[in-house]
Amino acid sequence: MAAPDPLDGLAEAGGSGVGDGLSSALFGRLRELNALNGMVDGLLSGQTSVARVALLSGHSGVGKSALASAALERATALGAEVVRIACEPFHDGMSFFPIREIVRHLTFGRPLDQAVAEMYGENSTQSEMAAVSESPTAEPSSRREALVGTFTNVIVGRFLVAGHAPLIIFIDDLEHLDAGSADALICLISRLSEAPVLIMGAYRRDLTTTSTHPLRTVITTARRVDGMLNLLEIGTFGERDITELTQVMLGGPCDLPGAFYDKLAKETEGNPLFIREILRTLSTITPMVERPPLRVVDGLWTFGGQVDGWKIPETVEDVIAARLDALEADRRQDLEFAAVVGRRFAFEVLTRLSSVGEDDLLSHLEQFLSFDIIREVEAQDDTFEFSHGKIRDVLYESLSGLRRRKIHARVAEVLTHFIGSTNEDWDALIGTHLYRASSHADAFPYLLRAARSAAKTGSAREAASLYRNAYVAADHAVPSGYESKSSVALELVEALLGINETDEARALLVDVLNGTTTADTRAMALNFLGDALLFQGRIAESLEAYAQCESLARANQLEEAICEVACDLAEVHGRQYEKLAGSDPTAAGRHGETSRHYVDEAYARVNRIRSATLKARTLRNKAKQLRVAGDITGAIDLYLESNACVDARVAGHRFLIPYAKALRLQGDVDEAARVVDRVMDWSVQAGSRRSEGIALQYRGLMRMMAAHNDATLEEAKADLVKALQLHRVVRFVQGIHETELSLGEVTLRLGSLEEALDHLRTAVGTPTSDLRFVLVAAAEELDANGETDRADVLRTAATTPEAFEP
Repeated sequence: MAAPDPLDGLAEAGGSGVGDGLSSALFGRLRELNALNGMVDGLLSGQTSVARVALLSGHSGVGKSALASAALERATALGAEVVRIACEPFHDGMSFFPIREIVRHLTFGRPLDQAVAEMYGENSTQSEMAAVSESPTAEPSSRREALVGTFTNVIVGRFLVAGHAPLIIFIDDLEHLDAGSADALICLISRLSEAPVLIMGAYRRDLTTTSTHPLRTVITTARRVDGMLNLLEIGTFGERDITELTQVMLGGPCDLPGAFYDKLAKETEGNPLFIREILRTLSTITPMVERPPLRVVDGLWTFGGQVDGWKIPETVEDVIAARLDALEADRRQDLEFAAVVGRRFAFEVLTRLSSVGEDDLLSHLEQFLSFDIIREVEAQDDTFEFSHGKIRDVLYESLSGLRRRKIHARVAEVLTHFIGSTNEDWDALIGTHLYRASSHADAFPYLLRAARSAAKTGSAREAASLYRNAYVAADHAVPSGYESKSSVALELVEALLGINETDEARALLVDVLNGTTTADTRAMALNFLGDALLFQGRIAESLEAYAQCESLARANQLEEAICEVACDLAEVHGRQYEKLAGSDPTAAGRHGETSRHYVDEAYARVNRIRSATLKARTLRNKAKQLRVAGDITGAIDLYLESNACVDARVAGHRFLIPYAKALRLQGDVDEAARVVDRVMDWSVQAGSRRSEGIALQYRGLMRMMAAHNDATLEEAKADLVKALQLHRVVRFVQGIHETELSLGEVTLRLGSLEEALDHLRTAVGTPTSDLRFVLVAAAEELDANGETDRADVLRTAATTPEAFEP
């Protein structure tokens, strides 16, 4: 049996030593700990001005998790409820993993719709949103918004009944945060004023440097709210701290030479995990070392040896590996199994993997606990985790490729016994283990199902990751009953376009088109190529790809492909028509005529379309055509028919705002306002700033059109100003353009001609200071969009600007 570890129980960054007088703090982290404790105290006392987001950043091993643990233990003792969760690399492709785990904890594993109905009522908007979040038939972006909103609703809703303790959510290893979970955290941050909740997290700074990392959007959002974020950077220790830090870690007084501290500081660069592991190695009795150089003599820690002859491993990984090498083979094997499972592992899973009996395994785990290799997460869940991710990484990387693959295969087989037992995304988890086991044929169906599941929740980034692996697996064998590799490539392309990875998408499409594929596959590839080129702003090339798609689809009588590309062409030409209406009427006319042709082309096939999403899109395009032409009644009928194709519980802007526009033009302002308010309610719950911005934009427009005094116009302007801010945050170009136009109108009505000129000039895209020219150009654009009542006001202003002066 391995010898006892003299540094049992020390925390990740040094912990509080025995009798060191620092029992309530971690060495050298008093300032940071006080900051966290201050946030906890503010939360518990109900202060509204205290920061509600605390993020700890730093390199691996500096003590982020230990610091958070100290604050969380104190918070629990003071009466706060704490939920802890960790992200990890093995959750790659598992969209919303930490969010689902938090919800599962807060709802005690009950069905989500039941838990939300108990909080808000069965007929509430929140219950509808919860139902949409779990609906496999809901449109992906709507389901994603519903998942995001329901996460926050679950947290906020628990405080509708008095008696719940303030809540602290701690998420470790945020460097592995997925994009969906980032959106959910952003939504929660935007609504933290509704509930006593504190968000804490820790992440490795060196792994989150790219601007596209999901965590960056969370940090940016929190920073925008004054006083919301407390970002604590946890660094290494300097040479002056090493002497005291060593004493704290050893838990007693030291009589060590200065050269010892100098070498320790130089070789470890002040990383506390590295220092702790070095001290462990130097003081541990092993079968090879009966008398370690670092030991207690007459109550003092001393170093018996030559400092110059003391060989320090080059990295913290090396010193951890040396400590793990001292473990007996069967015990180390259990740790290796756990390392392949992940940072966290359940006892039941490890039992099925281990070759020893349950009692012996428990004995092994208890020894690992005493050695501070692992720790219990929640005793009632029988779940453990490595005390530091670096320990798990060292174990995993120490395995040979063959052994690692064999263990991944065993883990995958064991996990199949747990399918359906929790809300875990088993397809993604099992598929990833099989993929890493190089069992590609077995991995393929799991990966493909998981990718499609992620796509259905609008989690394009996670879907793309899973599709990539499925695409590679398809190189080896596409199991009987599944699609060709080309069809998997097209699903991957769709996910890539969802995250704007257009270069990778185009390369895949070229491969598909160069291969021997069926006509429908080629048509879909050409359609996606048009999309990719359009996203890159290459309009002419995009139209050429769409034209090739149309030609191929017609030649092979592919009805849905014809309809899809007709919708694309109608919308591209429609946008060009609106864009050029005020500056190049001749070119605009050509685009307008082409757009109308393709709208009619798609609409002629609407009753033969099986895809509800495509049918809804076709009907919306035709409804807009009728609205612009002045047939408001016909437009409203088609908008209603379009909306009936999708889940009626969804209140996203894409379905309802066009309908509200038609209602306003018909004169049903009250119903239009009700529809817009519903969109607003949905978007605020879901934290969808784009949807909220569009709702505010249209509410401001309706207030402007109904205004009879300056006070109402000022309310309209306030809505539009906030909408413009939101559009700029999410970089919604069309929204910025339309809102600038509306702001020009409202400031014109308020008599602020110079301000109106600035907004309209920005909207029209001209540097001229000729107010009349700008007003006419803006009016032409509004006419092109069917907004003749607004266009008439601008034309009147162009002919009699003095009528608008204060």
